[in-house]
Amino acid sequence: MVPGEASPPVGLGHQPTGTLFVPYGEWAATNDERPLTPHGPPVPPPREPAGDGPAENSPAQTRPADVTPADARPADTGPGEAAPADAVPPARPPGAAPATRPTGGPPVRRPAEEPSWGTVLATTFRLWLHRRLEKPWWRVLAVLLVAAIVFGAGAVTIALTRTSPAGGSAGSPASGSASSGRGSGTGVPGSSGGALASVTAARKQVAAWVAQQVNPDEIIGCDPMMCAALEAAHIQANRLLMLGPSEPDPLGSEILLDTATLRSQFGGRLESVYAPVSLAAFGSGAARVEVRVSAPDGAQVYLAQLADDVAARKLAGAQMLRNAAIHASPAARRQLRAGHVDTRLLVTLVTMAHAHPVDILSFGANPAGASPGVPLRSAEIAGAPGPGRTPAASIQTLRGFLSAQQTPYRPSIVVVQTASGRTVLRVGYPAPSPLGLLGTHG
Repeated sequence: MVPGEASPPVGLGHQPTGTLFVPYGEWAATNDERPLTPHGPPVPPPREPAGDGPAENSPAQTRPADVTPADARPADTGPGEAAPADAVPPARPPGAAPATRPTGGPPVRRPAEEPSWGTVLATTFRLWLHRRLEKPWWRVLAVLLVAAIVFGAGAVTIALTRTSPAGGSAGSPASGSASSGRGSGTGVPGSSGGALASVTAARKQVAAWVAQQVNPDEIIGCDPMMCAALEAAHIQANRLLMLGPSEPDPLGSEILLDTATLRSQFGGRLESVYAPVSLAAFGSGAARVEVRVSAPDGAQVYLAQLADDVAARKLAGAQMLRNAAIHASPAARRQLRAGHVDTRLLVTLVTMAHAHPVDILSFGANPAGASPGVPLRSAEIAGAPGPGRTPAASIQTLRGFLSAQQTPYRPSIVVVQTASGRTVLRVGYPAPSPLGLLGTHG
């Protein structure tokens, strides 16, 4: 080769195949190992300049299998000597078998993800325990340890059972008597049993009052326990609107039973927004239950209507006292002037007086807890003598007249005897009292 000039490839002539390369199966092995086979695609042979070689060695006619492997050295290249950089590998002699490239091995797998510390510790402890239990004395020690733990747990359980309040230990008679007093539920103030008894008693009283006094057409809003008490008092379930903890407001009820449960659920809005007027109250403290009238248009509107109704009742009561056919006791006269009497009673008594003179003994009194302006809905009446010597109407006559009235003026009628022994009629109307029946002018 002349430096700086292109030299044509030098033909090596016809030589035996064995002098150029050694087949794969005959490679010399060192320490019984074969050379490693490189992974990846085979390295293509170097391309020769166009036109410098013979036609049969053109790129279009040369296949990868026809080229001698790049790691094969000529026979004249001794060990330790590198082949020239521009040396061209010899062409495969005609009739020679192509060299076979060894197939690549399986792809290298990446190491699995490292286990967590919990898994490592659990595996370590399991292996440690397995190795220890293989020895007889370790198994004996484990059995003794388990037996000691079971024995200690039993001893602690027995000790706690003997000293518990339910067992009534002999060494603490005072504590035993105190616990029995707390659990007796005898109504001792401050005890849980007494508080529960007070709540139960108040709810029963409210249920009985509602069953007797409230209009049977009214929808009653109540908490679950109060609703159960109302059902026990034979109030139909379809009249009850149960206000559970998820209810945002008590709207939809016409009578609202204000219990501690609803007070904690709705707070001050129960009185200031939804039901400003109370008809009656039972119990005290946490056991207090109030029967309230719902205000569908808001508290301010309802209170304004109630004030107008009181003014109309005062005017109507003053006019009744000037009627000669109506006789009233001093207490009844005061109640008429103050506007305390229910509008339905006023209209019914005036109508009755046109046919039968009436004597009004009393209008009774509102139950405890009623708000100001709530009218009196009952009266004790009897027949009174008419002009001249007209005799008083009998109880049966008055009762027949009242029974002939239409709703909402048809009352409940009960025959009773007063303390003086006089037979009278107790006339009553259900709650709540309707507002505006007399108009603003009575």
